[in-house]
Amino acid sequence: MSGQLAAISNGTAVSTPSPSPPFRPSQGSIRLNALWFLSLCLSLTCALIATLMQQWSRNYLRMAQAHCSDPAAQARMRAFAFDGVSKFHMSHALELVPLLLHISVFLFFLGLIEFLFPINNTVMFVVLGFVIVVVCTYLLLTIFPLSCLNFPYSTPLSPLVWRLTDFPARVLSTLHWLTLTIFRLCSAYKWDMKRWQDARDDTLFNVPSVYHQFRIGLTKRFISHAVHADVSVLGKQLIQELDTTEDVDEIEAFFEGMHAALAVDKAFSPVVKYLVENQMLLSFRFQCLFDSCDSMVPEPTRQRRALVGVRAVWDVFSLKPEDHPFRLLVGAPFEGASAKSWFLAMVPLLRHEERTVAVAARCIQAIVASNAVTKHLPEDMVDLDALTSLVNPPRGLDHAVCDMDGLRANGGLLILVNLLADLAIPLRASDALSAQIARIVGEVVPWLFPPWELRRRVVPAVHDALVDARAFVFALADGQAQGNERPSVDSTRRSTVAAANQRPGAFSKLVEEVCALAAFVGDEPRHGLCG
Repeated sequence: MSGQLAAISNGTAVSTPSPSPPFRPSQGSIRLNALWFLSLCLSLTCALIATLMQQWSRNYLRMAQAHCSDPAAQARMRAFAFDGVSKFHMSHALELVPLLLHISVFLFFLGLIEFLFPINNTVMFVVLGFVIVVVCTYLLLTIFPLSCLNFPYSTPLSPLVWRLTDFPARVLSTLHWLTLTIFRLCSAYKWDMKRWQDARDDTLFNVPSVYHQFRIGLTKRFISHAVHADVSVLGKQLIQELDTTEDVDEIEAFFEGMHAALAVDKAFSPVVKYLVENQMLLSFRFQCLFDSCDSMVPEPTRQRRALVGVRAVWDVFSLKPEDHPFRLLVGAPFEGASAKSWFLAMVPLLRHEERTVAVAARCIQAIVASNAVTKHLPEDMVDLDALTSLVNPPRGLDHAVCDMDGLRANGGLLILVNLLADLAIPLRASDALSAQIARIVGEVVPWLFPPWELRRRVVPAVHDALVDARAFVFALADGQAQGNERPSVDSTRRSTVAAANQRPGAFSKLVEEVCALAAFVGDEPRHGLCG
């Protein structure tokens, strides 16, 4: 303006400036703004959808949990609300939010590269390298779960990519089907259409299809693989759960669920066998459960925990009895008030309707009693009456355990005599349970030996009862036990280890242990009694 006024005052011609060209944004600016504004719109859309989802969820909870005086009407309201959620695929709408947010992030990355490209190549290449790493990682996280179904990292695109494989899988399946069909028509059926029509159901339409595994959804295939996974997968998880819990109620629920699973589905046995490999962990948890069965808890709870523990111990032992001794699984205490509480907790189970429960409870009592009697304690820590109640001497043999030396000399022998008398009926049965009982009793016998210096304190009546018990065991091994009749000592001396070996190893082991105990107490050579 000032230049024009000066020119007019001087009488010179005024030059008119040429008009500026219209503004035209560059193609890079257009791409940049399109990418960033689209990213912004998607981010705001995600925020809006997330807000709507919260509102829809609150509406669903309000309708599903609406209080109504009529329980039937309330159940119908809940079912009606859930039917709407299922019918209109609310779960798919929830999956849309993270997908849109991921797309927004990648659009922002593309716009950032476009923005840096005309400014500085060095900065652009650094950012581009980072974006490439992120994109490659994202693609791997999208594709890898399709082959490794328990891979914990995935993206919202994984189910979509799974569905996109449907078409090539269908093509491969069709080619496979056609190739095999032509091969069988040419080779097996010689173009005999009559034979082909008769056999087509068994040959053509039962061809394993490549397409079949893609025809089901990714979630269903995950469930199928999980059900048929190796037993070590579930076994490791169970071990971790059992190792991390110390709450008695959780331990009880664990063993109760294990027993229920074995009762319903025998296919669960391999999982428990894998779990049994951690024998010390199981033994410690059994001990925690039985220790809680003391007089401080209500009687129903005490009986329930004892029943759950006994069933679980027997389930574990019966799976592999030759590898996992019953005595080690129980982990019974050697002293203290817990021994008495364990013993008393088994009393209600001795008449349980399940034979295995009654047998296991009686064997646990014998293990607890043998631990308490054979444990050498100082005089001031010994409760003679409590130990005597664990031994439970037969009528007329109370004098054998009147003092501590007598208890240590005769207590273990009386425990064996009582145990064989109580388990005589199931031992006579020619079934798997009798062999398992014989194996358990054979585990208990080595712990019933009296101290060497107290062998002379064994009273004659107890020694005679031990001889009768030995005779009964030999008769069992020989298959001669009939009814309530017990064989005489003479028939026992005519028995040999060879006769005992006619029964499976459990009875032969029991005969060997009882024979050794009788020889030790009677100061007789083992070969004189057993062979």
